[in-house]
Amino acid sequence: MAVGVTSDFLAPGMRLAVREAATGAPLAELPVDDAGAVAAAAARGRAAQPPWAARALKERGQLLKRARREVVRDRARILRALERETGKARFDVVGELMNVCLDIGYFVRRAPRFLRPEKRSARPLLGKRARVVYKPRGLVGIISPWNAPLTLALGDAIPALLAGNAVIVKPSELTPLAVRYACAAMNRVLPADLLQVLIGAGDTGAALVDQVDMICVTGSPETGQRVMERAAKRLTPVLLELGGKDPMIVLRDADLDRAVEAAAWGGCMMTGQVCMSVERVYVEQPVAEEFTRRLVEKMRTLRTGANGVAAQIDYGPFTGPQQVETVERHLADAVAKGASILTGGRRAAGSGGIYFEPTVVANVDHSMALLREETFGPVVPVMAVASAEDAVRLANDSTYGLNASVWTRDIARGIALAERVESGSVCVNECLLSAGCNDLPFGGVKRSGVGQRHGGAEGIRVFTQPQAMLIEKRSRPREPMWFPYRPRRARQLEFLMRLLWGGLRGSSRR
Repeated sequence: MAVGVTSDFLAPGMRLAVREAATGAPLAELPVDDAGAVAAAAARGRAAQPPWAARALKERGQLLKRARREVVRDRARILRALERETGKARFDVVGELMNVCLDIGYFVRRAPRFLRPEKRSARPLLGKRARVVYKPRGLVGIISPWNAPLTLALGDAIPALLAGNAVIVKPSELTPLAVRYACAAMNRVLPADLLQVLIGAGDTGAALVDQVDMICVTGSPETGQRVMERAAKRLTPVLLELGGKDPMIVLRDADLDRAVEAAAWGGCMMTGQVCMSVERVYVEQPVAEEFTRRLVEKMRTLRTGANGVAAQIDYGPFTGPQQVETVERHLADAVAKGASILTGGRRAAGSGGIYFEPTVVANVDHSMALLREETFGPVVPVMAVASAEDAVRLANDSTYGLNASVWTRDIARGIALAERVESGSVCVNECLLSAGCNDLPFGGVKRSGVGQRHGGAEGIRVFTQPQAMLIEKRSRPREPMWFPYRPRRARQLEFLMRLLWGGLRGSSRR
């Protein structure tokens, strides 16, 4: 995910200027938290965490549901800030807050089952009992991106809090306001210092890595690598959701109308600034020309422009000024190597912000950055392939592995092909929405991430430390495997091993 910071260092005492994506107008100036402020926040969080973890899980859930009520009551302020700092269409803005509300409901309902102690078999230690308990990690740090600030900050904070942790969030310096307002609303209900927000850029995030018991980052692979290197100094666990170059495989028997609609939405939703965006499409040769023609027609109907409550747009401007440079570099490289831009390919008119036309590119191949690097813009490259086998091979020919999709009327074949795609999640006749399924975990392979989060038992247990427990309830003076050792006991053990797994013929070597 191309969510790097605009600068890696903001000097102590500086103030962070937040600007409106659609116009460039200033929205706020916030004081930057330096390393000392981060350490102080961590100390407060550590003090708040033990009494929070001591509360019953049911009570923690009830408080989070009350916090959700406060967020919904403050929705006008939160949504307005999110809309202005990200530049996103109103539907996507409201959808973010809806996701947060759904996450709270889901985890509050399911956490008692996901976190209750589990009985395990104690074999081969007969007569004993075994169990696993899930204990909070302590203080969890979250470094969240600018493209989906609420979903990707609070989507981690909610299960972390419910599991008994304290949380510190460092939102992107491009989009800190909505996260700040949402956390302030929650803190009207939650205990003091349990959920904190820090403001800053890369240096603030680096200081946070040094202070926490677990660090969660959504960002680029380069950012993830830097975080892992820094966290390794203290052996701090990391949870990383990184970039994607997500393939869409369209087979010759696919419902082309549906696939075209999905490619347009999956490629241009939120200006293509989604880690799960459709970034490359492989279409079987017999339907490639028709698919491409329909896609061009569809893309030409999409509307981009300044966002707002009543704006009639499908997507808005780029959230930050740097992303368009990557998009234009990828397109220029592709054209220089023989690609054809069938529609779009240039900046669109707009007031103050940076807008880009919905773009379809043909005659592409894997020599081009457009098919190898994350573009993160409203660009859909289409490549014709000879067979489904070629499509799967090319889909896997990537350093990324976050999401993918397969399109076919033969569901069984679609599932079989999907299982062969090297990605953390995959859809059949659907795209992107697997991340919106509360019961499915989300994560990447290869350079797309480390660990799984957001959904299912994995989404909350990742914020816990499993503790294995063995229990002897009988009153016994000693155990057969305790001292003193005797040669006869070793011979008995060896005989048992031969009896169970090696047969009785022959003699052992002594």
